[in-house]
Amino acid sequence: MSGTMNALRILDSNQNIRLNESKPRRRSISISLLETTTPLFKPLSSSSEQNEINSLSPYEKLALWKTTFEKHLNHIYLNKLKELDNLLSQGNNQIDIEFDKIPSLKQSIIITNRQQTTDHTYDDMEFDYSNAQSFDLTSNNILLSTSNNHTLIYDDIKSNLILYNKQSKLNSYLWDVNEYGEPCDLSYSYYLNLYCIITNRGLFTWSVEDPYVPLYIDSIRSIAGNRLWAIASTDTRSDVFILFKSGSYVERWNSISGSKSWQHIKRWSNHDLFERNDQRVRTIRMTSKYVAWTVESTKTFEWRVDLLDYDLRMLRHGIKIDHLDRSSSCLLSNFGFEQFLIIDSNCHLLFLLDTNGSMKLKNDFTMEKRIKNAVLMKNNNQQWLVVRLEQPNQLYFIPLLNKTVQTTINEHI
Repeated sequence: MSGTMNALRILDSNQNIRLNESKPRRRSISISLLETTTPLFKPLSSSSEQNEINSLSPYEKLALWKTTFEKHLNHIYLNKLKELDNLLSQGNNQIDIEFDKIPSLKQSIIITNRQQTTDHTYDDMEFDYSNAQSFDLTSNNILLSTSNNHTLIYDDIKSNLILYNKQSKLNSYLWDVNEYGEPCDLSYSYYLNLYCIITNRGLFTWSVEDPYVPLYIDSIRSIAGNRLWAIASTDTRSDVFILFKSGSYVERWNSISGSKSWQHIKRWSNHDLFERNDQRVRTIRMTSKYVAWTVESTKTFEWRVDLLDYDLRMLRHGIKIDHLDRSSSCLLSNFGFEQFLIIDSNCHLLFLLDTNGSMKLKNDFTMEKRIKNAVLMKNNNQQWLVVRLEQPNQLYFIPLLNKTVQTTINEHI
């Protein structure tokens, strides 16, 4: 190949040049380096792949863009190298290399300033009891979950799932404990549009449209005698996290609508997650970007909340929850984009973890010494705190005042 081409020069985006042999040619064959396509992000084949892109940080997205272009350019280079080798092997030694105008890479990436205007009333709660609705219950069980339109509770005395909206009790459905097991966690997956119920037998999904036959997810099973304990899901991703009893394991799964077999992603043991062996995850929940869990020390009986990414790497560590002790039962539920409710169902305490990482004890005359669990319900720009109480056993729908919808402003930089 030496002596067949002039040295190549670095070209800017305004240059268009053909490099020729200096000596006369009997026959010329040219290789064009013009590529008509650029490696933009093509439509992804699945929502899980789109979710993976959306979950990346701005730096990770920029690095992915760089890597994508590097792979694209390397692909072009290897193809042209192969084309050149083939021509030379055929005895063609009069070869041109043509460069067309290099497309502007600036147009393939835009950085925006996503300014989230968060409703800071999510950092506090004000109740409208004048428009609250209450229902008497038989059981003081803690299980409670909401969708946009419904609230589902479990009555462990009558073994019933009971469905409500904010105005009335809609129906009750017998839960066959002998066949499905005793429920210990109840969560709603907005992604699947299904309720997820964990029992001592495993994980089941339950639909309002088909309430009599829960679907057993047989791919998720106990590990070395450690049963499933809690499940976390969100509205924008297929990912779910499964917590096993006593925090022995945490698993990440890809949920698949209508399927009994979900896709396993990763497993962490308690030893993988904590250096100290007295740390135990007790409850787990998640948002579209974060995983949150409550952790108890079995030595000091102190409680805290950690905030993590989807690979369970610590983002915010050790937000201490005061007023709790060894008799506490620390539940966790989503309240906003980065806010969470913490409920001690044994000592009847309600806390709000706000966006600044501050923990606020909420003293309220209705819930004081009565609260068992609480979940936020949102519908048509209205919000309610749905609460299970005891002494007497009741379900409360309490409207929240001064709530606005969080908005996002995209500003091109």
